[in-house]
Amino acid sequence: MSLMAKITRILVPTDFSPDAQVACHLAARLANFVKAEVVVFHALPGFDLFEQTGRAGERTQVEVLNDVRNRLQEWFETAVPAEVRRFLPIEVKVRVGEAIPGIIWATQRQGVDLVLMATRGRTGLAHLLMGSITEAVLRHVPVPVLALRLGQGEHPLTDVQRILWATDLSPVSEAAWRYALKLVDLFTAELILLHVLQHTKLAGWVADAGPPPEPSLVLERELERRQQIVEALGLRARRKVLVGPPAEVIVAEAHANRVDLIVVGTHGRTGLPHALVGSVAAAVIRKAPCPVLAVKVRRDGQAKEGHPEGIAA
Repeated sequence: MSLMAKITRILVPTDFSPDAQVACHLAARLANFVKAEVVVFHALPGFDLFEQTGRAGERTQVEVLNDVRNRLQEWFETAVPAEVRRFLPIEVKVRVGEAIPGIIWATQRQGVDLVLMATRGRTGLAHLLMGSITEAVLRHVPVPVLALRLGQGEHPLTDVQRILWATDLSPVSEAAWRYALKLVDLFTAELILLHVLQHTKLAGWVADAGPPPEPSLVLERELERRQQIVEALGLRARRKVLVGPPAEVIVAEAHANRVDLIVVGTHGRTGLPHALVGSVAAAVIRKAPCPVLAVKVRRDGQAKEGHPEGIAA
């Protein structure tokens, strides 16, 4: 298995909104940089299709879908400047149905190995009531998700100078390591290797007794080994070990170090465990000052990547 991950085909879901327009623009720039293809996807609700075909049968489903594809192509060309898309391989895909099942289908069937999508990063009651399409996609798609929160449009993703890899040295964060290493190499960026010790793992330590215990020798050696791998590529890297709630510490460090991209692993839990425990990756996406690449881990501890056989399906 290659030490670095592959990014050859990027899926960009769109609802024709300004947020999606920004995501398409950034996806195109990133695709040019990594020499990848872009798949622009739109899910057409069944009710909309019925509305356009049910009126005296004036239009067939094929005609409606062809019109939506043409509109999607024209919209993309408006959203992305000609100089950015001139030499970019692009496909447009439309599927009848709701957004989340449609995105999952497109991810599985189009052979993509990365999803880039905009998210509003809701918090509080609005998030609990309305949920998040991005988080639902994150839990169900078999490939990494690069989430661009509303208001982060100024990040060009072609001038990345500093990347933060959040790790607990578990199989979850290990899955994201290959992506962090690939991106830091592509962008010739600096890599911050961040490990967060949770308060629950410091049992027996009393704050009044002095500073928290030093990181274990095994942890220090492993972080040092990763740092040496990055430095062997001729790039800069530094490691940090901090104490606190993981999501809050990751976001705070991203702010403090002016990070351009965060890479984090996730289990992509579904159901009750997700509702009770929550997801560090999802919490980071909602509050981070920059785009976040969330990489899901398989049961065997490897990152989930695209399925080339899906192209033929």
